[in-house]
Amino acid sequence: VVSTQSTGYKGGYSPDDPVIRTFWEVVQELELGLKKKFLCFLTGSDRIPIHGIHSIKIIIQKVKDNSRLPVAHTCFNLLDLPPYANKEMLKEKLLLAIKNTEGFGLV
Repeated sequence: VVSTQSTGYKGGYSPDDPVIRTFWEVVQELELGLKKKFLCFLTGSDRIPIHGIHSIKIIIQKVKDNSRLPVAHTCFNLLDLPPYANKEMLKEKLLLAIKNTEGFGLV
């Protein structure tokens, strides 16, 4: 879906952080329809940009409250991701967030 090479990290996350590794594992395991919903959740559109998926630069930022869902700031391609305790919780919270997103509805 989104390239790990075009991703930056803030708030204490790094590419080697266990939460980040689990996050990318969960994203890669999503079926195609959910990957599109994730793209919409993150960017506001389920369409790949004309310059390709690698042109999407995102930032994943650590937030402290594990009880919250991940939050995407679509104008900045910024994802607030709490440090969930395990893969099951991360997947459950991420799916809840992406399944209840609207996007911009551009055609």
